[in-house]
Amino acid sequence: MRFLIISLMICVLLSAHSLGRDATIVYSGSVVPLDQQAVDVNGIWSLSLNETVITAAINQTGREITGRCRSDAWSGVISGMVSGDQMSIAIAALYDDVLISIYMSGKFAGEMVNGEFIRMDSSGLSESGSFIARRVGSDTSGYTSSKRVVINRTKYRVSGPVSGILGMDQL
Repeated sequence: MRFLIISLMICVLLSAHSLGRDATIVYSGSVVPLDQQAVDVNGIWSLSLNETVITAAINQTGREITGRCRSDAWSGVISGMVSGDQMSIAIAALYDDVLISIYMSGKFAGEMVNGEFIRMDSSGLSESGSFIARRVGSDTSGYTSSKRVVINRTKYRVSGPVSGILGMDQL
């Protein structure tokens, strides 16, 4: 039946075009812009990758994801996309002098995402496996990723705003 209706619409368009007239087709369904079709992922998420637990503050604009994250050992940034019920994100972080890259791709199931990840770092180590992510909060305004400050080659972990620490205005 659908095929018949579509064929009929094409015939009407072709015949109107051949007669030199404009044709108007009225569509009664709903059209949703691509930006509004993406699943909402704004919020605080807890991601479990094998032995690593990452806390992430994710912000979303349309299908684009950005954010900050941290584990017990490092802080990083997130970038990614949401498409339908699929999410893919990349994390970049620096731990000491080692650059860490994590790519994750998964499928939504309510307030959770299940999928696969691959982790690589600049020292040559890599690992892969399954991950699970759970939304644990919706307000990202109070989230601060920890920052590492090096003073006289001694590392200090700082949480919260860093403005004014030891007379520094910015890091």
